[in-house]
Amino acid sequence: MKGLLLLFIASLLFITSSCTHVDSKEDLKIDQNTKQLIFFTDDQAYEQEVSYYDAIIELKKEFPVDIKNMKIITAANAKKYYDQFDIDRCPAILLVYKGNIVVAIKGETTKDQILEPLYTALKNK
Repeated sequence: MKGLLLLFIASLLFITSSCTHVDSKEDLKIDQNTKQLIFFTDDQAYEQEVSYYDAIIELKKEFPVDIKNMKIITAANAKKYYDQFDIDRCPAILLVYKGNIVVAIKGETTKDQILEPLYTALKNK
C-alpha cells in the first residue's frame, strides 16, 4: 500500500511539474483564443482529489498540450478567484474559452464524471 501511495504522489509531481502554478503575486493570465484548463487544488487535502489527479493523468495521454498549459491554483490563492469562476471551494477543474466557462466540475466526484465533459469539450477544437 505504501508503494501505491508513493507511486501516486510521484505521478502527481510528474503531472504538475509541467503545469503553470499561479502564485499570489501574479494575475491569472488566460489566453482568450485557446481552451484553458484551471485546476483549483488544496494540497492539504489531496486524498479528496484523487479522482481529479486520475482524470488529469488520463487527459494528459490524449491532450498533452492542454494539460501542460493548465493553470493550477492552490487553496491559499484560490479565494480571490472564487467569485470570478463561480466556485466556492477546492477541488474544482474548469475549462474556460473566450471568457466563458465551458465545463465546471466542483467538489468530490468520480474520475468518469470529470473525464466525460472535459474530454468532449477538449476534443471539439
